Amino acid sequence: MISLADKKEIWRGMPQDTPEQQLWADNYFDTEVLPMAQEHFQGHYAAEKRDYYGLFLLMGPLWELSTFSVALFEPQNVHVFCRKEQALQVKLLQKNLGLDDGSLCCTYIQGEDVASLYRVMKKQHDIWDSVGRSAIDITGGSAVFASAAAMAATYLDLEVYRVDSQYLPEFHHHEPGTERLCHIPSVHSVIGEE
Repeated sequence: MISLADKKEIWRGMPQDTPEQQLWADNYFDTEVLPMAQEHFQGHYAAEKRDYYGLFLLMGPLWELSTFSVALFEPQNVHVFCRKEQALQVKLLQKNLGLDDGSLCCTYIQGEDVASLYRVMKKQHDIWDSVGRSAIDITGGSAVFASAAAMAATYLDLEVYRVDSQYLPEFHHHEPGTERLCHIPSVHSVIGEE
């Protein structure tokens, strides 16, 4: 069996000078390297796994990192927030994770419309909360949306996560195997309610 390190070396050695070569390298990354990195991540963070009915996901143009928390927590429902121009990335995320249309919902946010984010999160949370707990992954969000989502999470009593990794600008991807799960503790758990 080929290891993650071996697959990374194969991927890094693939020529990426033309659009066609870039497509071949990206496909190899998506189908061979990323699933193995997700397995490694799941094994490493198995003790952090929680049972969430729903997971909110802020997704940016680099959809790959958004898959890690979904793969770890395996929620029954995922609600993605992103921009309209990232519809293809949502489909790639859905395909990578094997999510059916019934378990994935997507809300496209225009500009910096934080009010829409708040309203949709509240409405979806109210539906999910009757069945089970929810969390949010702010990994792919802009600075504005990550901050707004974290504030909404505090109000809704959601757990907040972020997946960090080392970025490889020459390959236009993150370094597989460097993913780190960051659990941002709730304000109330640290300073309490006064």
